[in-house]
Amino acid sequence: MYLLEVLSGPLDGKTWTFEDEITIGRDDSVAQACIALDRYVSRKHARLRADGEKILLTDLKSRNGTRLDGKNIGDHEQLALGVPFIVGRTMLRVTRA
Repeated sequence: MYLLEVLSGPLDGKTWTFEDEITIGRDDSVAQACIALDRYVSRKHARLRADGEKILLTDLKSRNGTRLDGKNIGDHEQLALGVPFIVGRTMLRVTRA
């Protein structure tokens, strides 16, 4: 089980748990991790998928991109637990629950 946590932005401190996969976005009808208050987050912005001990971060063709280490990721990037990443103007991280 994993924990997705907001580190900054309008929902600072908000968390969601997931086992295999979670979608991040602004529309709660398509995103389990809904960040509706950040207008720079796309309706369906990014997806996290657990694959063994790895987490795969995928940008879902969002308008403003998904950033890791200050750079927009391509289609997807491997994400280490605890490393912050940014969707819109919201910083998040994944840890074990």
